[in-house]
Amino acid sequence: MVRYLHEDLAAAESLLASHGVVLVSTHDVDEASAVASVLNGSDTEVRADVILAAPDAAQADTGVGAWHINNEHEAHTVLDGVGVIEFWCGDQTVAAVLEAGDIMLVRGTEHRYRPLTDQRWLLRFSGGPQAALIPTETNRVSEPWPAVD
Repeated sequence: MVRYLHEDLAAAESLLASHGVVLVSTHDVDEASAVASVLNGSDTEVRADVILAAPDAAQADTGVGAWHINNEHEAHTVLDGVGVIEFWCGDQTVAAVLEAGDIMLVRGTEHRYRPLTDQRWLLRFSGGPQAALIPTETNRVSEPWPAVD
């Protein structure tokens, strides 16, 4: 179940939605319908089944842990493990904990991600069968990661 690291859940969800992001749980929605809300046709097929390793402190702000924007729309499902994600929403961040059963739907929004344990993800993204998911770092300075209980 998606756990927002904010006191006002409705405000966090609204801010994310206004920036093209929806975080949902397969406990609350049908996975195929959620994916189809962002992707069409063959783009809804799983492109990769990956393990994201939890980084050590020195690597926490590198790779997907660096602020970046991906070139395609994304619809990813967490199968196992726990991680924290932050989205840049204009002048502030929205952070959440993602774990097994959570789905991340992103339409070109700047974000960074840190697995807290090794995680297994199913990746889906737009762009047709020959597309690749290519991140572009934004060079935003990384503040400390939010505390997760």
